[in-house]
Amino acid sequence: MKTDCGLYASITPDGTLKRDLAAIHGKVSLADTTVEDEIIMFSELDFGPYATVVDLIITSTAFIPHEGHIEDADMNVFQFILDTTTDLVNTLEREDEDPLYGTLARAMIEDRTSVDDGSGLYVYDTSQEIVSILTEVMGVQFEVHQVLSDMRQGVPIDFENKYDYLRMQELTQIFEAGDGLTSRYYFRSIADYYYFLLVHFIASKPNVALCECCGRYFIPATKRRTLYCDRELKDGKTCKELAPSLKHRLDAKRKKVIEEFDRAKRRMYKRYERAGDPGKKLSSKDLSYSEYYEWLEQATDARDQYLAGELSEEKALEIIGVK
Repeated sequence: MKTDCGLYASITPDGTLKRDLAAIHGKVSLADTTVEDEIIMFSELDFGPYATVVDLIITSTAFIPHEGHIEDADMNVFQFILDTTTDLVNTLEREDEDPLYGTLARAMIEDRTSVDDGSGLYVYDTSQEIVSILTEVMGVQFEVHQVLSDMRQGVPIDFENKYDYLRMQELTQIFEAGDGLTSRYYFRSIADYYYFLLVHFIASKPNVALCECCGRYFIPATKRRTLYCDRELKDGKTCKELAPSLKHRLDAKRKKVIEEFDRAKRRMYKRYERAGDPGKKLSSKDLSYSEYYEWLEQATDARDQYLAGELSEEKALEIIGVK
């Protein structure tokens, strides 16, 4: 049965992003933020544990056809996929501070899976659609990384080809009575929500920078060229505070590790893109979603430890996968 779950969002004239979530357990008011902060936060989310469950579901879909016949679906496998998906969504919805991803995953499943007609084709199609829905959030994160990279390098945002999906967005706008009419947008899709934010992010022309100390994206408080962010790096001190004492490490060698990390991340992502297609058998060069995020966690730790002076350049590059 279809629920009324979804996200209501609005952007105030001062740039505040306000959000109310119609969750399965009731209304949840999410903390106010900004478009810029929400985009940067999402770009850094670790989907490792989530990806492990999704990989299990992807693997299971290969066993749906009985002896290779789609019409003779294995209902035990299908029930396992449904139960595992339900458990995953319920777990995400129990996140007290931010059940956003669980709520929107539930809404996407309700909107994009068809009614059971008792056929084997229904079982097969529904399994494929569940995989598509669950992997979508990770694909959106990569698109966010692409936009951040282009904007930092001053590459024009190509809405006609590369980012045409942003130009073709269809949004549900709701007007509410109060002190005048208040406009809000309603979302039942993770992709729709973040693509909406990306459009506003790009339109605001933020000064996207890559911290020359920790190698992460940030938006400087001013339009002036800013080299270091305010994230905590070591012993309670931020990159901006530590940078002067790390100056001897923030030269060619530092740039080599940062640049190699970025190149390796793009290379490894290409290897894991195929994981979303259950119809293709992974080769030894391909990565599952969980394998990609496991590598990303280890590579990120290696980069951070090197920048904090806790790991040699050679060892960091070895973990990243350059040596």
